[in-house]
Amino acid sequence: MHPSRHFPALDLLIRRLVLPALLLVAASLAQAVQPIPGFAEVRAGARPSVAVLLARDGTPLAERRLDMGVRRLEWVSLNSLSPALKEALLAAEDKRFFEHSGVDWRAFAGSLWHNLWYDRKRGASTLSMQLAGLLDPELALGRNGAPRRSFGQKWDQALAAQALEARWTKEQILEAYLNLAPFRGDLQGVHAASRAFFGKGPGELGRPEALVLAVLLRGPNARAEVVSHRACVLAERINAPGACALAQRLINASLDRQNTGPRWDLAPHAARLLLQHPGERLISTLDPEAQRVLLGALRRTGLGEAAGVVVDNATGDILAYVGGVEAAQPDVIAVPRNVGNLLQPFAYGLALERRLLTAASLIEEPLSNHAPTLPDERMWVSVRQALAGGMADPAQTVGRVLGESLAERLRQVEVELSRGNTLELGLVQLAGLYRSLPAGGQWVAPRLLPASERQPRRMLRPEAAFIVSEILVDTELEGGTLPVVYRQYAADGRDALGAGYSDRFTVVLWTSGRGIPALASQAWQDVLRGLHRQQAAHRLVPPPGVVSALVVFEPPIESPRREWFIRGTEMERVGLPRSLPRITYPADGLLVDAMALADDPSFRVSFDATHAPAGAWWRLNGEKLNGSNGLRLAWRPVAGRHVLELVSAEGQILDSVIFAVRAPLD
Repeated sequence: MHPSRHFPALDLLIRRLVLPALLLVAASLAQAVQPIPGFAEVRAGARPSVAVLLARDGTPLAERRLDMGVRRLEWVSLNSLSPALKEALLAAEDKRFFEHSGVDWRAFAGSLWHNLWYDRKRGASTLSMQLAGLLDPELALGRNGAPRRSFGQKWDQALAAQALEARWTKEQILEAYLNLAPFRGDLQGVHAASRAFFGKGPGELGRPEALVLAVLLRGPNARAEVVSHRACVLAERINAPGACALAQRLINASLDRQNTGPRWDLAPHAARLLLQHPGERLISTLDPEAQRVLLGALRRTGLGEAAGVVVDNATGDILAYVGGVEAAQPDVIAVPRNVGNLLQPFAYGLALERRLLTAASLIEEPLSNHAPTLPDERMWVSVRQALAGGMADPAQTVGRVLGESLAERLRQVEVELSRGNTLELGLVQLAGLYRSLPAGGQWVAPRLLPASERQPRRMLRPEAAFIVSEILVDTELEGGTLPVVYRQYAADGRDALGAGYSDRFTVVLWTSGRGIPALASQAWQDVLRGLHRQQAAHRLVPPPGVVSALVVFEPPIESPRREWFIRGTEMERVGLPRSLPRITYPADGLLVDAMALADDPSFRVSFDATHAPAGAWWRLNGEKLNGSNGLRLAWRPVAGRHVLELVSAEGQILDSVIFAVRAPLD
């Protein structure tokens, strides 16, 4: 039996003496509590534990959790909360919330009296008192290991609640409480709780969900059966018994199987790259539709490893960034990869710009299908055919003609060639290079974040960039005509690097797995078709400095055609060029067997060349060789790999080969 029933005079004493005394003391000590922060200050300080990456139009693309100590989402206003939640909360925690001034003194005194007589304690904290405990660490529940607040803490909490009510409105108190209250585990605030338990926003909650959240406030980490019982009791209290069973099903389904994954994961790798601070909402250059198109195309390949970027040709903005087909995979976009023959367009473009070649110029191609035209059985192809076909030997010839010019030009756009003129680039770097071709030869570093305008740099002149694009354009994609440029490099048959562009977009893909070249090409085409779904691709517009002219080849190595020229380099007839200097022995890639040195120390290997100009000389592994007899030099072979160059008197490399020697070790 309750003591007040056994001693009815005690209840009267509480009403007539204790309550007025408590009110008098509270009024006298209200000024002694710590200063109460303003509502705006508390709201600003409730920083989400996650950061959000936004698309260029403000659409959320990805979420990254950065504060592992708490799971808290964006602050939600009271007006956006479900009415059912507010009803359940007040019924469960503070039914006289809009009547008291921070402390329900009747319940407070009754709680003190109850706790004097019973081991099972009863609380009487109003929502205002609970919020005061959340705002002031000194009033925190369980401080210093204690399971409950001490009487002193409880008293200070009551005073703080009154001070809070004096400064804040009831609506602000209710809103702050729901955004700061702990729910279960590391969940804080109704926004995080409703997402984790139900996959809904706090404005979408129905009565069963509201019951679950309301009773969790009393015991956030209570057992599921305890939470179920409390939810049904609360359902009876608010005259909604039918919600009990639904609430129990929700508790069994989600209470301990929370979904705390990201709300958005369309661009997880870009989010990991860019988001650094909890609460950050960062606007990127990404386009939601382009991101979906790229991700979908890469996933349809069925390959476990793939990545890609899409760049806007007009601005250099990165519109899509997929570092891997799955969010858990590492971001491989920045991994340097051998670009192989993907640099050929820039070498030819520079040769065109410097008027060393035209699109109709003929270059030697030993593997050409043309019939021999000269006694030394050399064969010829035009620059157009050599570049369009990605032929290796003509490209090497162009590289020798350019010397260090290509490396110097690449340095101007922040690309450094490694030893031997090989190049390894990440996908964004490669996309920046290829984007310069449809952009009139102007290069800008691709960007993921909007920023002030960048100063473009010149990769090629507009005329050269246009002619290269016209040579490379391919309208015979499967399923229809689409004037685009696509180049692919697959060195080992497993990894494929594809780069290309339309008039509006540049796309670079990397894929790894079996059957790569065909799958990579199909994925690239799918991306371009998806990007141009609303607006068809068009051929590039010729700049003023180019002209078109009819070209005839004599002898007829190739059929007559109209060809683009930089103004002033056009020609009507193209004949065979003069004989070019060439190393005839050793051949490029040859393995020289010099094991005869073991029995004959005088054994030598002859270096031979044809059509070399007067004064030409040999250079082996960077060192000049003396003692040549005309264009022939006898050399004592040394085991290993060697680079042999034929150099003019002016120091220009006329030809070069790489060969290896098998010989006895000294």
